[in-house]
Amino acid sequence: MELSEILNSLRDEVEADDRVREVILPLSRDAVRKCSESVKKTHKGDFSVARELVNEAHSIIRDAEGALDNSDFMTKSKTLDIAYQELAEAANILSLIETGKYTAPDVYNIPSRSYLTGLADVIGELRRAALDFLRQDEVARAESLLEHMEDILEGLQNFDYPNALVPDLRRKCDVGRSLIERTRGDLTRAVGQSRLVRELTEFEKRMRGE
Repeated sequence: MELSEILNSLRDEVEADDRVREVILPLSRDAVRKCSESVKKTHKGDFSVARELVNEAHSIIRDAEGALDNSDFMTKSKTLDIAYQELAEAANILSLIETGKYTAPDVYNIPSRSYLTGLADVIGELRRAALDFLRQDEVARAESLLEHMEDILEGLQNFDYPNALVPDLRRKCDVGRSLIERTRGDLTRAVGQSRLVRELTEFEKRMRGE
């Protein structure tokens, strides 16, 4: 076989992979954008809209998965990992804040590694929600979210495997640990201030009663 024939055959394969890539990348970006919008809606308490956006993101990812069937190379390239990760994050933030329950990976067919790293990112969003509740004087809800943050970190720390097996998880756990410590400090101060306000209020009532 002539070299030109060999190279032409390989070029055809690469060009076919590139066409698949051009289909998948916009879909992946669109899915990530939907997940980001869902997280924002969850923080605003618009749970029904947030759920619709999660479902839309899942549908987009399924379309991308269908396109992947046309390219072995793109299937192995982990192009959709970020989209899967964002979907795991958005779905769990929604379910935890709305109902206090976790969303399992099989609900949206999320691969295990992407689910784990997406779950690690949930810690940061739960901190954001906990601070929002503290500003609204909803200390009990903030405490509940802190417990979820701690549970997630404790669970993920059991996956003590090399980075090659679970990419980026160890770093995300380190970040999560720092966020939990900060949130615990914020919560402690808020509880102390709330207790002080109650004591002052009771003192004023006693003084007026005297």
